[in-house]
Amino acid sequence: MATYSLLLGILVIIISWKLYNDWASGLVGFIYGGILFWSIKLLVELIKTLFG
Repeated sequence: MATYSLLLGILVIIISWKLYNDWASGLVGFIYGGILFWSIKLLVELIKTLFG
C-alpha cells in the first residue's frame, strides 16, 4: 500500500510537471494529500480502538 501510494504521488508530480510546467504544486499537493490521507486513517483507527 505504501509503495502504491508513493508511485501514485510520483505520477501526480510528473503529470503536473509536464502539463503545467510546475512541479512544486504537484509536490505540495502530494504532501498535503498524504497528510490528509494519514490523518483520516489515524482518526478511523482511533475510533475503532475506542468504540470497537
